[in-house]
Amino acid sequence: MQTTQTMGQRPRWLARRVLAAAGATLIAGSVGIAAAIALYVYPPESAPPESADVIYVIGPPTRERIALAEQLRDEGVADDILISVPVEGAQSADELSVCRRDGVQCEHPEPFTTEGEMMLLREEYGADATAVIVTFTPHVSRTRFIATECGVNDATVVAAPDRITLGGWLYQFAYQTGGFVKAALTACR
Repeated sequence: MQTTQTMGQRPRWLARRVLAAAGATLIAGSVGIAAAIALYVYPPESAPPESADVIYVIGPPTRERIALAEQLRDEGVADDILISVPVEGAQSADELSVCRRDGVQCEHPEPFTTEGEMMLLREEYGADATAVIVTFTPHVSRTRFIATECGVNDATVVAAPDRITLGGWLYQFAYQTGGFVKAALTACR
């Protein structure tokens, strides 16, 4: 038989457990959000090297990424620009006028993923090539990770300016996190 005192203690014990679980969840969520912001919104910046073998625009080949690649070429960083393009559509080699310029090579990687893009870079320029890889801010950290996993030994990843809405950032947090998990499990293995 339970006494009134024992019955009164049970709800306090349960309340403490619920509060502890809620606190742990809040702390874990805060750490996760802080990590996502550090990885995707403010990734460590790297200045492009003074010279490289190639400037590589990885997909999609947006106007901003191509402009940054051309600016870097004009500054003398590299003579060659490699652009990752889809097989068809508005951003394909057939449709992009930049693909017909001297010193620009537009190729479709297989698979058409960041991993495929790093494998294409190695095939075209070798594992010892120096590359400046142009992407956008949320993709910088994952690109660095995949480049390392795929044996691209000397790559500097830079972000082209890009406007991203709040909804776009939320999508990128989820997308890039999923991409990191996939890369950790499968990249270039």
